[in-house]
Amino acid sequence: MAAAAKLRRIHGHVLLAALGIVLARPTLATNLLGGLIVLMGLALRVWTAGFLEKGGLLCADGPYRHVRHPLYLGSLVAAIGFCVMMKVLWGWGIVLPLFLVLYAAQVVAEEQLLRREYGEAHADFARRVPLLVPQLRAAPGGEGRSWTWERVSVNREHYHVLITLLLLAGFYVKAALR
Repeated sequence: MAAAAKLRRIHGHVLLAALGIVLARPTLATNLLGGLIVLMGLALRVWTAGFLEKGGLLCADGPYRHVRHPLYLGSLVAAIGFCVMMKVLWGWGIVLPLFLVLYAAQVVAEEQLLRREYGEAHADFARRVPLLVPQLRAAPGGEGRSWTWERVSVNREHYHVLITLLLLAGFYVKAALR
């Protein structure tokens, strides 16, 4: 079931990205502004992936001291950047809500999984750290885990980086061809 949900989310991303590039009306200005926002979301994902040890202890270090789902927040920020790059209102009215539906389901499923796996440790974490809107002050706790490139690689975040950079390039090509 979890693998199917992940596969649907990945397919949903690809379809939304294809739709976005095909129907977008990007300009150099929207690409620069939106691209900067996309890169901020991507940076958050890379920062997060460098702390996360899937299947290990509940991660409460790095960005996890500010928000419980920083990977998803990074994806949301990138999606907003892509909507800016699209330069069409339906991007905000259709693509972003579809993205939110995909991720809302994932967040709910992951919260349930984390509650089952980590019990009271997750309940305590959830009391201290907000779900998706980050708090400025870092929550206390964590194991003192440091960020590493190895974790970024083990979490296969480099694939996400590559796909995102290819999508950015697609918007620049589309703007150049207009």
